[in-house]
Amino acid sequence: MPVIDTFNGALTLNQRVFTEMRDAPDGVRRGFLIILMVGLLVGVFQSASALISVTDPERVVQDVLFSYRQSLEQQQATATTAEQREVIRLLQESEDELAEMVRGILAVPTTLPRPVALILQALGQIASTPLNYLSNMLLAVVFTHLAARQLGGQGGIRAMVAVGSLSVAPHALDALTFVPVLSFPISMIAWGWGLIILVSGTAIVHRLDSGKAALAVLLYPSLLIVLAVLLGCMLGVLFVTALAGIR
Repeated sequence: MPVIDTFNGALTLNQRVFTEMRDAPDGVRRGFLIILMVGLLVGVFQSASALISVTDPERVVQDVLFSYRQSLEQQQATATTAEQREVIRLLQESEDELAEMVRGILAVPTTLPRPVALILQALGQIASTPLNYLSNMLLAVVFTHLAARQLGGQGGIRAMVAVGSLSVAPHALDALTFVPVLSFPISMIAWGWGLIILVSGTAIVHRLDSGKAALAVLLYPSLLIVLAVLLGCMLGVLFVTALAGIR
């Protein structure tokens, strides 16, 4: 089956494509080709956008501030303690310092002539994007495979990698995240779509029902999130305590 047909089948949750990838001797190779295709597409668009934006340093500063505010708004919406809200308030008050720091970084002279440095940076981003998708996919697949086996799954790791690679297909949408207002919703759509593909693929590879497959996909990430939240709360308390001591 051609790679583009496999790509389209992944996006439409075609069960025949999942089964064929599970059983195909070259399933891993074809899965990696999909990751390469998506990664190069996203890398080209994002590096081109970066090349355009760096010609206007102030635009870069505003883009960084937009992302910074967006991140703080998300954290503020989920803050549950006075300590967390205090940390977020302090970070909001540091916005001007962040802007000056970004301007200072952009003004630092480079070893190579600026056009050459920018082109090399763009090429590096293009080359690294597929690797980022590959590493994230492998990490998700390993955790999912371990959880699925604990839940009675019967699939092998090779089949899981082959089918798990299909979860990268929706991230072709990341090519549009250079538009600031679209960045977050597009990323969430791609992430959620990929999650659904991974759940469907896990069910087929390990011959589990959809409930157990979803649990296998979410089990270890949920545990890591809980641990991260607890650690973040501890660090927040320590940070606020240290600030109170300084004052």
